[in-house]
Amino acid sequence: MQSSAAQSSASPIARLDGVTKSFGDTAALRGISLQVPAGIVGLLGPNGAGKSTLMRLLLGLEHADNGSVELLGWPLPEASVQARAEIGFMPEDDSLFPGLNGIEQVVHAAKLCGLGHTDAFARAHEILDLVGLSEARYRAASGFSLGMRQRLRLAMALVHGPKMVLLDEPTAGLDPAGRAEMLGLIAEVGRAGTAVILSTHVLGDVEEVCDHVVLLSRGKLGFVGPTTRFRAGAGHRSAPARSTGTDHTSTAGHHLVDVVGDAAALATHLREQGLAVDVDGDRLRMSLSADQTQLLWQAAMSLGVGIRTFKPQQEGMAEAFVRHLRLDDPTRRAGGSAS
Repeated sequence: MQSSAAQSSASPIARLDGVTKSFGDTAALRGISLQVPAGIVGLLGPNGAGKSTLMRLLLGLEHADNGSVELLGWPLPEASVQARAEIGFMPEDDSLFPGLNGIEQVVHAAKLCGLGHTDAFARAHEILDLVGLSEARYRAASGFSLGMRQRLRLAMALVHGPKMVLLDEPTAGLDPAGRAEMLGLIAEVGRAGTAVILSTHVLGDVEEVCDHVVLLSRGKLGFVGPTTRFRAGAGHRSAPARSTGTDHTSTAGHHLVDVVGDAAALATHLREQGLAVDVDGDRLRMSLSADQTQLLWQAAMSLGVGIRTFKPQQEGMAEAFVRHLRLDDPTRRAGGSAS
């Protein structure tokens, strides 16, 4: 689901250039150069990939050892206070204020963001209506269900009207109904024009609401680009681009080709050209890059075979996730397990 794709052509919401960050002997980020596009961006990676460190850098809670970080046009850490005034953050931890009811939780968050008493109450009521907690606003938050607490924390992150919001595992522990409700809210936030960075291990969440994917692996950038390209089929990794907002894979990938004529003969001819081709009736499954497509057309013409359709084969999110990790890690390419 592409809930805010129209924003993807806007200026990047964050820029990182040659960013490194280590904790002792552990390198958390290794020379990251990245432009994070507007819209809803899914931040993916196995445990230890550097996602939490990247989030903390964007929040101004950590400083890069080398390189530069910019958020919403503000250089970090020099302008961390100004940048934080324009972002919201929903942490993975519960992080509610003890002893307060629903409306008091959100009002307190609004005041911490600089809103006055009257504006804080007005915004709190509006945002609680948005997240579906209007009937529970005067109930003690300690008695809220997990799904209600998650929606309350989202309200606290949005109450001051931020330009962007960072969400850390917002659907963790939710049942299917609660997850669907939370994802619906995130999509609505994106449609309203707020940029979203969604850090999650739930690949289905990214598939459902995210316009773009940023994948980290072993502290390095594994992929950045549209979600559709992330799932566009197996390909090989090209040389990393510097400070770009485009994906890091070539156009090579699995394609489905429906033909009219002798599919087996066409497959044999293409294999002789060095292409990997499987045949299933009148359909060919093949892996080829953009500069190899001409081989397909030439072979079809020489054999008198018609091409009815030619389209990329979409992977599932889990398959794409594992593939990108294997492309990045030689041990995984050699058959090691992916986290």
